[in-house]
Amino acid sequence: MDTTVLDIRLISREEYEMFVKDKDYNMFQHPRYLRFMEERGYQPRIYGGFQEGTLVIALIVRIDPLMKVFKSARSLREWVTDRPEDAALIKAFVNGLTPLLRQEGAVWLKLESGVEYQQRDADGEIVQGGFNNESYRQLLQSAGFHPEELWSDGLDMSRQARWVSVLDLVEREQPEDGMMHTTFFLQEQPGIRHKSVEEVFNGFSMKIPRHIREGMQDFIVVRELDTDELEIMHELEEASAQVHDFQAPDLETYRAWKHSFGEDCKVMASFLDTDRYRAYLDRELSQGQADLEKAQAELSEAPGSKKRKNKVNSVLEHMRPLEKRAKELDGLIEEYGTMIPLAAGLFIITPTETIYLFGGSRRSLSQFFGPYAVQFEMIRQSIERGALRYNFWGISGKFKPEEEGYGVYKYKKEFGAHVVEYAGEFTLILKPTAAKLIRQLNR
Repeated sequence: MDTTVLDIRLISREEYEMFVKDKDYNMFQHPRYLRFMEERGYQPRIYGGFQEGTLVIALIVRIDPLMKVFKSARSLREWVTDRPEDAALIKAFVNGLTPLLRQEGAVWLKLESGVEYQQRDADGEIVQGGFNNESYRQLLQSAGFHPEELWSDGLDMSRQARWVSVLDLVEREQPEDGMMHTTFFLQEQPGIRHKSVEEVFNGFSMKIPRHIREGMQDFIVVRELDTDELEIMHELEEASAQVHDFQAPDLETYRAWKHSFGEDCKVMASFLDTDRYRAYLDRELSQGQADLEKAQAELSEAPGSKKRKNKVNSVLEHMRPLEKRAKELDGLIEEYGTMIPLAAGLFIITPTETIYLFGGSRRSLSQFFGPYAVQFEMIRQSIERGALRYNFWGISGKFKPEEEGYGVYKYKKEFGAHVVEYAGEFTLILKPTAAKLIRQLNR
């Protein structure tokens, strides 16, 4: 018999912030996400469940207009609680929440889960003997939610990503269970060991370290963008959108993320410092000219030597691309300026993870490997601050080379990331008659 009794009411932002202080929350449960929603014109609410005067569960809900007459409620990644598998707690919370949402005029509550459904490996395959949280889907169903069909047909921009790529920054002795736990539980759990930068680096595929080294040369500068520089982020995302055929966010979206999340939102960019680059090319060409003169002198002493002819040709082969780059440099400066943006990314910081939310680059300047420099810098910072995960964010859920979205998945996999599959979307009907009418009108 369920004996859990909860007092459920709207809570303040300050109450919520204190409550999640020691919790493992995602970016949609971040206290600063409330400010982001308000800046984007949404109406957020925070509902708290109190047991004997203590706040034990909290949920951010967005109230949206629906067909001009009705309203809907939506929660991104559900509630925050120390007891995510406590069926009595969840049922009591949902039962108490239902009349409050009806008072708001909501026809239904849409919930997108942040619990992992079943454990997947880097290839997207189900891990034999790994966790499976079908029981959690059933728990939500017993609490009154209807589980929507699990989808794996690509990225659906009307919903949050159900499939993401995650790079683990720790090793665990205890098996994972895919549930949302408190930060204290995750960080203090026995057998958790934080990896070093070198260990993570060694876990990348063979070509990634080479690309990173190319992107870490002294003429590539990686730094955080100021708020008044977000146009750079926007331009680079637009450049990627044109190549990969997707809709890039507008400039105001980046500004809203940065303004709302403050220091928990980092916009990082890599640049080609053309002064340093010219100096590098001059040094390489000068050394190449010296090597060429030496090789030609040696060849003149033995004109028939195949080995010495090959050495001359080898030096010439090394110099040709350098000479080409030196000739192209003035054109690059004329087009882009002396500090040329190569790639940028917007990252959200939570206590346990870094989320790579947006990113863009110029394909025409891919030879400088700007995206790799940005990613590695943020991975390095994440390791340094003790994060448990580096979340590369959305992938399509398709894992075959011929399938749509495979290229994005493959890029993230090469950093050592594995696939995460979330438990999907759920609907709690609050006003059955209105919900039925809306569905009939939408047919």
